[in-house]
Amino acid sequence: MDKFLYLISEGGKNIWRHKMTSFTAVFSLFIALFFVGILITAGENTHKVLQYLRSKYKIEVFFKQDVSNEEAVGLIHRIKKIKGVRTATIIEKEDAVRIFKDQFGEDITEILGYNPLPVSAVINLTRTSRTAITVGPIIKAIRSLERIEEVRYQGNLIGKIEQNYKRIIDRFPYLAGIIIFIAVLIIYNTIKLSVYSRRDLIRSLQLIGATRLFIKMPFIIEGMLIGLISSILVYPSLIGVVKGINYVFAHFTSWDVTLIFNPLVWIWILILVIVITLVGSYRAASSFLK
Repeated sequence: MDKFLYLISEGGKNIWRHKMTSFTAVFSLFIALFFVGILITAGENTHKVLQYLRSKYKIEVFFKQDVSNEEAVGLIHRIKKIKGVRTATIIEKEDAVRIFKDQFGEDITEILGYNPLPVSAVINLTRTSRTAITVGPIIKAIRSLERIEEVRYQGNLIGKIEQNYKRIIDRFPYLAGIIIFIAVLIIYNTIKLSVYSRRDLIRSLQLIGATRLFIKMPFIIEGMLIGLISSILVYPSLIGVVKGINYVFAHFTSWDVTLIFNPLVWIWILILVIVITLVGSYRAASSFLK
């Protein structure tokens, strides 16, 4: 027990002896872990943003002029069965007249003496799919139905949103990998400097028969303490960023989106930093003791 406490105290003393180097390491590692946390949090919330954007997707289907409301209802039931369609809402001929009047301030039936507006429907696509939505097959399936006059949709907008979403998701692992690699280098170089500055003490310990593990442990503990301090600072920072973005969404945009911060993200960061510091510290200490 005394030996264990001695090793911990030596690890803490190493940080205090090299305050500037330790501060630089804590700050650098904090930045690296912060960006890892941002990437994970963004990955969890990107789908919520995508769901909101998907709720704005709209396909307008216009039936032929002689299609009755009852016949249109039957066609809409068939449209609802198409994969990727979430809802389909009928706009009856009478509703179309009212919408025209609200938009243009004129009653088209009074102007023409009859109602020229066809029955139509508004189609909304699924929002929860984790894979990109390809709208082409849905449009093709709708157009294949009889009695369809015209289909209007935001093809370019939907395509760009889905493509960008796929690009972002595909690149997340690579970005996280680069940042983790940088974090390992930070720990490795910090511990290596600490080991080098105490090389005379290390030689003395070797001469009196201290084991390699006993010599390495203070430096490993030093690295873990640096990692622990950095990870503790990351937690409130990530919460602050999420709350700040939610404030912007609520007060400066019309987006009905609320981002969440999952505490498990911090747990994963803590596990990650333990692994990083163990690997980085051990390799740095071992490189000098070869």
